[in-house]
Amino acid sequence: EVVLTLAPGEAAEIKLTMKAGETAQYEWAVQSGNLNSDLHGDGKGGQATSYRKGRAEAGNAGELTAAFDGAHGWFWRNGGDADVQLTLRVRGAYTEVKRVI
Repeated sequence: EVVLTLAPGEAAEIKLTMKAGETAQYEWAVQSGNLNSDLHGDGKGGQATSYRKGRAEAGNAGELTAAFDGAHGWFWRNGGDADVQLTLRVRGAYTEVKRVI
């Protein structure tokens, strides 16, 4: 479980290190407020993909299946005017969880 507090205008990015075809189940939610989100992946040689984007969301849950070997995860930005506490829960096939922003 990862818990972050984002100030107004602040961003965070959490990535899972995954191999192609591996699947992880995820759920993220905020205590109060909303976040803009971008679930995406980056690989070697410029590989990139977007899995989903959301605006003014209080949370999201689902499965993430890696399209290729690399770092797959979430970028969030607090577009509101108050702090937002974000909780991310992940389980499944991955080797590392890392905050990159």
